[in-house]
Amino acid sequence: MRKLGIYLIVISGAILIAPFMVDQLFFFFFIGKIPFTNIHLSAISMVIFWAATIPLAIILRKSLSALVWKIIDVASELTQRRINRTFRQFTPDRKNELALVATYLLYQTKKSEPGSNIEPQKLAPSLT
Repeated sequence: MRKLGIYLIVISGAILIAPFMVDQLFFFFFIGKIPFTNIHLSAISMVIFWAATIPLAIILRKSLSALVWKIIDVASELTQRRINRTFRQFTPDRKNELALVATYLLYQTKKSEPGSNIEPQKLAPSLT
């Protein structure tokens, strides 16, 4: 029932917006006159037209719906990839961790050198 109301609103809006085309559309739907020309289609061509248009509209409706959802899926996948890429750029990788550890160890050794209280090593007896 809701769809019928929406269709009626759209049709009445189209009638109010373009009143000069309503007669052309009625002539096409019921008589077979091609809009804005004086060409009339025969009854058999109108039957073929309606027999082809209705299944075609049903098929296109389903395929267009699937196409729209496929486009939405692709767009969301691309957005997720971009989010993952920015997340990876802000997380340190293994090389950065090793560089930080090496820097920390160098800092600690340099810090302990000037005032170190380490006993001098005893030389081996052969070196004395």
